[in-house]
Amino acid sequence: MRARLELVSGLSASTAEARDLVELFRAVREATGRVMDATVFLFSLYDAASETVRVVRQVDRGVEHEGGSFPLGKGFTSEVIRSGRPRLIRRWSTEGPPIRLLYGTEPGELVTPQSGVIVPITSGGHVLGALSAQSYLPEAYGETDVVTLAAIASQTAVAIKHLEASEHMSLEYQRRALELEAVLANMSDALVMIDARGAIVRLNRQARQLLGLDSASLVLGQPLDQQRVAHLPETAREIAAALIPVVDAVRAGSDVDAMDVELTSDQRRVLSVSATVLRTPGAEPHGGVIVFRDVTGQRELELLREDVFSMAWHDMHTPITVIRGHAALLVQRVSSGKRDWKAVTNAAQLIVKHSDRLADLLTALFDIRCLQAGILKLSRWPTDLGLLAREVCDGMRATSRHEIVLSVMDGVFGDWDERRIRQVLTNLLSNAVKYSSESTTILVTVSVAEDVATVRVRDEGIGLAPEELAQLFRRGYRASGALNVRGGGLGLYLAQGLVAAHGGRMWAESAGHGLGSTFAFTLPIGTTESEGAAAAT
Repeated sequence: MRARLELVSGLSASTAEARDLVELFRAVREATGRVMDATVFLFSLYDAASETVRVVRQVDRGVEHEGGSFPLGKGFTSEVIRSGRPRLIRRWSTEGPPIRLLYGTEPGELVTPQSGVIVPITSGGHVLGALSAQSYLPEAYGETDVVTLAAIASQTAVAIKHLEASEHMSLEYQRRALELEAVLANMSDALVMIDARGAIVRLNRQARQLLGLDSASLVLGQPLDQQRVAHLPETAREIAAALIPVVDAVRAGSDVDAMDVELTSDQRRVLSVSATVLRTPGAEPHGGVIVFRDVTGQRELELLREDVFSMAWHDMHTPITVIRGHAALLVQRVSSGKRDWKAVTNAAQLIVKHSDRLADLLTALFDIRCLQAGILKLSRWPTDLGLLAREVCDGMRATSRHEIVLSVMDGVFGDWDERRIRQVLTNLLSNAVKYSSESTTILVTVSVAEDVATVRVRDEGIGLAPEELAQLFRRGYRASGALNVRGGGLGLYLAQGLVAAHGGRMWAESAGHGLGSTFAFTLPIGTTESEGAAAAT
């Protein structure tokens, strides 16, 4: 140990002569190699503002490589930087996580070190970076090596602070870098910066989250290609794959204007991607800035407007035509002096009926728009769910040729919007009537358990296949067996939204085509949701 420390003590002279971080790395690596196994040696610095570790330089089996960058994660280097304490790895295969990339090197075949020692570089209580010596032999290091490398790290810290005060790392540069980091950190959009080779050299917190880099070991500083993309999580892999043609366009000197990228691996998301080329004074491309903006909500609203217009045109066409026709018929009969009061009455009744249908359709479209925009207001009031179900069933029996059976538990009360729940129950019961044969039984049950009320509507109708159950509540969806029945596919979508606005949920059950269906929904008993929260679906 004494001999080692004497060798290390001579390091200060060589580090003081270092003019930049690369020269400092070489001096530190040479000193380390004289006292311990340094088959693999890394010198990294830590940027606390961006939580990024930058490998200045690295040596692998005598070959020096450029470094890369990676976000602070769960590896040994990140652990040492985060804790400020050294780490001794005697057997990497049993103690450490698998290595996907060696911090930006380009080996033909990745080899995992068998042991290592990593120490923090600290100054004034702050972690500046880390030194890491690794060996392809197990049990290559002991506590003596930890103390030795810590002594080297101590002198390295002094040299780093000296360089920070020099012209190469001026205070002005630090101030500008901090300003840039502050801007990047507070951007709501995800931002990625690439160099002339197409390598990602910087990205903000939003981009790291979007790419899943808080839990992945992507190494920055190398060109983005399919091989590196394959190491990313599924969602990040899809985004990175879409990023490759954008990177190619920037490298070719072309800006990219608001290109939409649709993601489907997890849940449907739409990202708007823009890119601007950065140029040298000679107008040569020198990298670029790529910005991702999540426009899923905006695109959903655009689709909603298109759907609402299409459905409105489809569903309003019939009642408008009927109203127009019978109104013209009334005008004709009145003008001709004919007094066929039965025909006049029938025409007037049809006008009223289709006017009501038109009003209901407009109300439904407005409610759907409010649900989608999150502005639906609920008028909560103590409501007897059993009484409400009885009134809806009685009203349906008057016009239906089905046997409607109601089973209600006593005392099912809650603070709900009575008009909206009536609307939901009416929709489910109307569907049961439409999609089941006359004289069949429709069973409506209302029950309560553990502060949750449950309503079920079971019919003996057309039934549903498993794949239809999964899509049933989508806007505009029609099951295959329902295509010959009038409707625009809005009722269940709206009903589910109204239930969700109350804090409940809706689902459907069926054993298959021709075996009937059960539609059910739950409502929490009590005022567990505020109106503002309830409006979001």
